[in-house]
Amino acid sequence: MKTPKVLLIGAHGRTGRLIAQRLHTESMPFRAMLRKSAHKSELAAMGAEIVLGDLTNDFSHAFDDITHVIYAAGSSETDTVHEQRAIDRDAVMRTADSAKRRRVQQLVVISALSAFYPERSGFALRHYSRMKREADEYVAHRGVPYAILRPGPLSDEPEHGAIALAGELTKHKPEVSRADVARIALQCVTCGINNRMIAFVGGDEPIDIVLDSLRLEPAHTIRHAAPTSL
Repeated sequence: MKTPKVLLIGAHGRTGRLIAQRLHTESMPFRAMLRKSAHKSELAAMGAEIVLGDLTNDFSHAFDDITHVIYAAGSSETDTVHEQRAIDRDAVMRTADSAKRRRVQQLVVISALSAFYPERSGFALRHYSRMKREADEYVAHRGVPYAILRPGPLSDEPEHGAIALAGELTKHKPEVSRADVARIALQCVTCGINNRMIAFVGGDEPIDIVLDSLRLEPAHTIRHAAPTSL
């Protein structure tokens, strides 16, 4: 059996850096994929092996000798519709394709709670949410063991260690810290939580208890109503 090695895509983002710190703390070998060499020193100081790659082009070389992948990249509020499609959908799909070809043991994708209901998102988030949903559906049906995380509104607050599970009909959406998202992403890897879609917001249920209960439930795929046109 291969020694576990994680490919972290989006390693220099706000959530990605927190995941990298956790990987370093837990002494888990990982490779950080970066678009710019200017960010190499920060991730290398955490023990990361560095690979340069552009999400809008072929980055399959980053998957050599990888057992697990965490996709933590995401478009920003100022990105265009084209950039959202490239980062939030197309690059996720290519990640799943490469993971399938390389027989990766698990792909963890950080999505968004709004992917449940793109047509009910505000105009500024509608296309972004649709791209997230289409990417999630592709991953869930690609044949790679997966964990799709759909956190609600994110904050930069310290780790709380507790969440509340959410879903399509959840109305109250307290912010959840990126640090908690990073913790859940890594625990999906270390605990082998596969073929699950985990939607959550800020709450008071300890993360360990939530994940333990999910691990005991039957695996499932994602099902949505037919997309609504913009």
